[in-house]
Amino acid sequence: MNITIEEIETVIKEVFDKSDVLNTSSVYEKIPNEENKLKLVIFFNKIFGDHDAIIYTKMIFVTDIDKIHILNNSFLYLYDINCQYNNVEFDDTYDLYNKLYNIISKHKFGKDIKILSEFIEKPSFLINDWLKRNDITKFSITSIKYTPKTHIIPCKSLSFSFNININNIDIPLNILKSDKILYSFIINKKNINIEKQNLNTLIETIGDTLKNNII
Repeated sequence: MNITIEEIETVIKEVFDKSDVLNTSSVYEKIPNEENKLKLVIFFNKIFGDHDAIIYTKMIFVTDIDKIHILNNSFLYLYDINCQYNNVEFDDTYDLYNKLYNIISKHKFGKDIKILSEFIEKPSFLINDWLKRNDITKFSITSIKYTPKTHIIPCKSLSFSFNININNIDIPLNILKSDKILYSFIINKKNINIEKQNLNTLIETIGDTLKNNII
């Protein structure tokens, strides 16, 4: 007997019951050359709970055209940015719950999602600590807020938006990964773009850019 989409949604709600999710959304998409199938894509932004924070992920199920049942007892989830997915098979709804809970609670994600997820747990502290260790005292961070776009975004276009506040001055920051990591700041109405090989220097890059551009 095929598992219904309603049962899938119930399992997901149970897994995230004790977590604080900033926003979630879902969409059905057509599958090329598959007239009788659809993809159900479910997005999650900023998941906080007893586990480590998760900045973003999504799950993909294959469903019937009537949007009643899933057609395979498996799903893809976004393991890391730039369209890196893991496939997970399950036997029934009980098994689905256990495997999804295991992914979330044990933070089974790639390096980039882990770095960004760790950052959103205490972003102001991390940047202020870097400023202090580098003897920068002319300013400190009031707050840093993760401000994700709420509409559906293809994984190739996925970026992460933040608002940095320093003494009631807002500084937008967008982080995009293509071949490299692109940091885009707007400071004093000036666009500042910085490229890095990876996210390993996330804290240093933000701190150093602010240091060099805050008057």
